[in-house]
Amino acid sequence: MSFKEKSAWIVLVAMLWIFGGYTWSLYKAGSFGAGTTGVMFGTIIGFVILVVIAHIVVAIFSARPGDEQEDERDRLIELKADSLSGYALGAATLTALALALFEGAYLIANILFLGLAGSEIIKNACQVLLYRKGA
Repeated sequence: MSFKEKSAWIVLVAMLWIFGGYTWSLYKAGSFGAGTTGVMFGTIIGFVILVVIAHIVVAIFSARPGDEQEDERDRLIELKADSLSGYALGAATLTALALALFEGAYLIANILFLGLAGSEIIKNACQVLLYRKGA
């Protein structure tokens, strides 16, 4: 198993464990809204610590992870995964945008809207540049 695959497993398991626990704690508290800022920051810090420690352990016990060469298969796998995750992020952003509009949180709605538009601008600009470059 390559270091990139091990890394993907680490992040996947950490996300399921840490953010699953976060979601469960919100459910048990009966609040998915106000008063969750401290729990959110604690979750983020816990996730980062867990992922860093796990990567250090894997790097120590792996046979020279820096020697592995990224090939076309690695790039294609990452591209497909990024594409699918982009759809999920877009759907979540549009859902949050709709909720913010209905709740009257126009600043948040505009940030979400402009962030979604900005990401599409960046994506298309990168595509144009890469086509022009011949990459």
